[in-house]
Amino acid sequence: AGSSNYVLLKSVGLTLARTSWLSWWSQVILSTISSVTLLFARNVRLFGEQASGALSAEINNVAAQTALAGTGECSCCCQLFYSGVALSFCSILWTWGGARLASRLIKRNDLSNKLHVAFLLRRTISVSVTLNVLGMFVTLMGAQVIVGSLAAKVLTSTGRLVVSNAGPTLLQPLDILVVQANTNTLLSHFVSLVGALFLTRLVRRLDPPTRVPKTEQM
Repeated sequence: AGSSNYVLLKSVGLTLARTSWLSWWSQVILSTISSVTLLFARNVRLFGEQASGALSAEINNVAAQTALAGTGECSCCCQLFYSGVALSFCSILWTWGGARLASRLIKRNDLSNKLHVAFLLRRTISVSVTLNVLGMFVTLMGAQVIVGSLAAKVLTSTGRLVVSNAGPTLLQPLDILVVQANTNTLLSHFVSLVGALFLTRLVRRLDPPTRVPKTEQM
C-alpha cells in the first residue's frame, strides 16, 4: 500500500509540475509582452498630451478639447488593462507555488497523505480559478471600453477607416497596440484557467468521489 501510494503521489507530482511550468511560462511571456506594450502606449500618450498642451495656444479650442477627451477615454481603458495585467502577475506567482508543491511531491519530503495532497490541490485550483476569472472579467470590460471608443472614432470619421497619427478622432496605430496587449492578457488568463481545470483530474485520482449504491439513492 505504501509503495502504491508513493507511486501515485510521484505521478501526480510529475503531472502537476509539467502543467504548472507550462502554464507559468505561457503566462510570463504573454504578460510581459502586454506590460511592455501598455508601458509603451502610456509613454506615447503622455507625450501626446504634452504636445497637445504645447500646441493648444495655436489651434482652436474645439480640437484641444477633443484631444483631451480622447486621452481621457484611453486612460480609462488603460486602468482596466493595468488591473488585468496585475491579476495576471498574481496568477503567475500562484502558479509558481503550484510548481513548488509538485517539487515536494516528487521529492517526498513531508507529503504522504493522499487526502491532504488533494486538499492542497483543491485550494490551489480554487484560488487560481478565482484570480483568472476575475482577471478575464476586468480585461473583457477593458476590451468593451476600447472597442466602443474605436467604434466612435470610426463613426465620427469621414466615412472611411483611417489609420493615422494626425488627429485624436482618427483610428491610430497606438489603439491597435492596446487592443493587442489586451488580447495577450486575456489569453494569459485563459491558459492559466485551462491549466487549473486540468488539475481537477489529479484531485479525482487522489480522492475519488464516493459512489452511492443505487439502493441508497432510491
